[in-house]
Amino acid sequence: MSPDTRSPILIQTNPPSDPESFRRALYGGTLFKLAPNEASLRLAREVNGLLAETFRDVGDAREAQFHLPPAEHLERLGRVRRVLAGDARLHQGARAVLAAVGLEPGEYAVDVPRLRGVLHRGHEIPAAAPAYFVHRDTWYANPRAQLNWWLALHDATEEETFTFYPEAFERPVPNSSAAFDYRTWLAQAGWQNPKRKANAEYPTATVPLEGLRELGFACRAGEVLVFSAAHLHGTRPHTSGRTRFSVDFRVVHLEDHRRGLGAPDVDNRSTGSALEDYLPPAAASAGGAS
Repeated sequence: MSPDTRSPILIQTNPPSDPESFRRALYGGTLFKLAPNEASLRLAREVNGLLAETFRDVGDAREAQFHLPPAEHLERLGRVRRVLAGDARLHQGARAVLAAVGLEPGEYAVDVPRLRGVLHRGHEIPAAAPAYFVHRDTWYANPRAQLNWWLALHDATEEETFTFYPEAFERPVPNSSAAFDYRTWLAQAGWQNPKRKANAEYPTATVPLEGLRELGFACRAGEVLVFSAAHLHGTRPHTSGRTRFSVDFRVVHLEDHRRGLGAPDVDNRSTGSALEDYLPPAAASAGGAS
């Protein structure tokens, strides 16, 4: 693909104070890296505590992959992921991150927080290949109004995180999303299912991306990267000698979604709707304070 000559999209650090302006900027392709705050640091501590407890017999959770058989390491990570998916207090912790930057959590549907563990040399494991596919989250039947909140659990270099292709934000990219149906995919694979079927569909770009500028980032523990689900992005393979851990959660402003607002939807052909499984504001508020 040939490069774009428009003004480049960059990662900014000072979001608009007005929530609507913040969302509009994100729908337009701006990325924001937010400084650590009390809520993000608290959520990071909670998840790091779960990891420390789960791997306490082998030491540092980030080095556990070198001390456990792969199947056991994956099973233990699965335990932490199940806690994140089911603990209403941690769900409220995600909403507290929204509130800390001036957003009204009651206006959003929020997906459960999900632990990401990117292994040292994980890209060499055939079963892990989908984790490195370049994709837009909208190709997974997610709404145009979805915004991703990615929380760093520890300091990480640019080589340990992931990369964006901002020139493709409003440009169609040939991809395999037409084969993705949300309900079929849940039955075959679902989120972070180690027993997924071999034929489960994971949408990806289907053309080389040489010539497109890549935009990466480093991060500090507790920083949060916020970006539109329409951004083309992919996890970087890394050989840092440790596992990179992060937590992300996705949010949708329900009124924006109702009004058809959101980022450009230039090449998504997936079917179904992941939004039906998000936590509505009423369900989240019933879980109590974080």
